[in-house]
Amino acid sequence: MRRPPALLAFLSVLLVACGSGSGGDGNGGSAGGASASTTPSPADPAYVADRISTGHKPCGILGVDGTVWVSNYGDDNLVTVDPATGQVGKPIRTGSAPCGLASGAGSIWVEDFGSDQVTRVSASDGTVQATYDVGAQPYDVTFAAGAAWVTNYGDGTVSRIDAATGEQTKVKTGGTPIGIAPAGGKVWVGLGSDGIAAIDTATSKVTASIAADQAGWTAYDDGHVWVNAGENVLQIDPATAAVTRTIAVGSRPEDGTVVAGRVWVGDGDGDLYWFPVDGDDTKAEAVPSSVQNPFVAAELDGQLWLVDFLGTEVVRVDPADVG
Repeated sequence: MRRPPALLAFLSVLLVACGSGSGGDGNGGSAGGASASTTPSPADPAYVADRISTGHKPCGILGVDGTVWVSNYGDDNLVTVDPATGQVGKPIRTGSAPCGLASGAGSIWVEDFGSDQVTRVSASDGTVQATYDVGAQPYDVTFAAGAAWVTNYGDGTVSRIDAATGEQTKVKTGGTPIGIAPAGGKVWVGLGSDGIAAIDTATSKVTASIAADQAGWTAYDDGHVWVNAGENVLQIDPATAAVTRTIAVGSRPEDGTVVAGRVWVGDGDGDLYWFPVDGDDTKAEAVPSSVQNPFVAAELDGQLWLVDFLGTEVVRVDPADVG
């Protein structure tokens, strides 16, 4: 995603600016589960199928079992979106400045940047099941091998939270941990100028390191990991920890995903980059994302979902209509 120092400063400013912007109820722009409009703007490209208001500064997005989950950084809450109707569910209170999301063990795991916590929410009924204190400035979360794994930008660690017991283990990685993705029995972590680390999920030990500058946000599938490094995305074989391809993208690549055989990476300047999962392309294609800052991308039922971190909306993109 963005270069770590700039991103840290930007998020810190937003945290201060958003602390009182939504009032005391944390309901944002979707209080009471009101149905939001799903009509794209007339100015939208043809591939934008839906545009839905969820709250202030939507940050994380996740598609699970027919539901889209969105964390609203500016409202300190989590909401659901019904992709068929555009209805936004009743806000669920989280910690301060929630962003990264993961799914596992029947729960949605929410990284709360502003309060150095992770909130665990039942995926079935939306109740808050637990809150965990983690390291300084948590940036991202994933789920693998029965545990949530959280990057702690501010203290160079990754927190492992056992889903069955709640017990925590901290793994020292060094650097500034940013994005995290599971593949090949490991979780892969972008560490800024300290490169990329692979943590074995069975032992919680760092077992591989890859040199890279400005290593940050991630995407993955069963056979690949992609980690942003400066203005490029590095494709990594999780079995060998070898970089197998370098793909040029924009100057501020953000948190990506895989949909319809392509890797999709938003850019902080508002563009949306994509390249085939399989192939030897070394330069990504680009189209307008239709939002100001497509900070995080997610997949649900073959559709691509993007947040607008500088706005109040999420959009659904039909990949079949792109390119």
